Amino acid sequence: MRFISNNSSAKVQENCILRLQKSNQMKVRSYIFAIGVVVSAFYACSNDDDGFVSIPPRDVTEQQEDEEPIIQSYLRTHFFTLVDNSANPDYQNIQFDTIAGDNSGQTSIWDSGLLETKTITRNDVDYTLYLLKRNIGATSERQPTFADSVFVTYKGEIFYDNVDQDGDGIPDNADVDADGDNEPDALSDSETKTDSDGDGIADDSDIDNNPDSLDSDGDGIIDENDQVDNNNPDRRVFDSAVTPVWFDLNGVLPGFREGTVEVSGASGFIENDDNGTVDYNMDFGDFTVFMPSGLAYFDEIQTGIPQYSPLIFSIQLYRSVESDHDNDGIPSYLEDLELDSDLSVDRDGDGDATNDIGDRDPTNDDTDSDNFPNFFDPDDDGDGTLTINEDLEPDEDLTVDRDGDGDPTNDIGDGDPTNDDTDGDGIPNYLDTDDSTSREFL
Repeated sequence: MRFISNNSSAKVQENCILRLQKSNQMKVRSYIFAIGVVVSAFYACSNDDDGFVSIPPRDVTEQQEDEEPIIQSYLRTHFFTLVDNSANPDYQNIQFDTIAGDNSGQTSIWDSGLLETKTITRNDVDYTLYLLKRNIGATSERQPTFADSVFVTYKGEIFYDNVDQDGDGIPDNADVDADGDNEPDALSDSETKTDSDGDGIADDSDIDNNPDSLDSDGDGIIDENDQVDNNNPDRRVFDSAVTPVWFDLNGVLPGFREGTVEVSGASGFIENDDNGTVDYNMDFGDFTVFMPSGLAYFDEIQTGIPQYSPLIFSIQLYRSVESDHDNDGIPSYLEDLELDSDLSVDRDGDGDATNDIGDRDPTNDDTDSDNFPNFFDPDDDGDGTLTINEDLEPDEDLTVDRDGDGDPTNDIGDGDPTNDDTDGDGIPNYLDTDDSTSREFL
């Protein structure tokens, strides 16, 4: 078999398991409500034995307003580098670090020229998704839709280390009042922390009081008391897959999904029978998405992720497959009808009001109210005729045996049941209980 050549390739182990996604400087701390908004309860467990409690629910709009400056600050004060990847010598991993000290001359993510934004509206809140596109993928390949299956590797990480329980932007070790009770924390039974210059950083951690100490990231806190100055680049990683996995985009985080649909996969691949690996051309989609918590887990408790955490996902898209979850002849993304349930508004301007994408969530579209959403329901309107048999075009007279099996009544139409409307009421047969005309019975 001949594949498109691209000089180099990425070797990956094929893994055909389809699973859902489980899928700064101190100067900005005054408006970063703060890192505590992001990391104030690591693991966010309600188990008293762990010493953490769940944070009370927050208003989604206010939370988005609080998180936006956090994300923008990160993008303006961090840069990215590519580091060697032991799992795949032909492909380098992305790594983020602070612009400070020896890295003061680095170009920020914000100024990299590779950053794009995308506005996502959920529950009447507009969220900004930031996409660092290092490779948009092969132009010869289709971009996946929000309901398709994708073959990806990825790394998920939180923005900041869990070091700030009161959310004032100062790591606990260096905070004169780490618990935010407006009283200096105790050093011993008879001694409390002091803060001579009133900047919130305890004297024993303040570079102003310890000029001979190191402050690698320039945040005013000496390294020995600054957990953020941890040299382990994976310290914030909560999940990753170096071997590609299949994901159903309908079941992953909204931010993960909305980023992935903006790129395409590789132009080709070669299967290596000798070792079971697959060589993908190096033009696969390669990007990082920076998402607010409203497009992630928001207040849901997750292992390794505090509540209300903006997240970072670096993703490589190798392949995508259009999904038809119920095999009814209608791609799952076209069964998303929520915004246009009357099918009268042509929102995508293609002249066909029946195929417009709704709210990008097909799970809430259930025409016959049988508790099976349309994209999982082989008979969407519950009229007794399977949706796939309500595809009559272009042989509505059922006289042409196009599949050559001797029975012209069982031929699939044009592959699009959305354009069959026998009674002309604007509702296609597969969603109209008044229309049960079927190739199977005529």
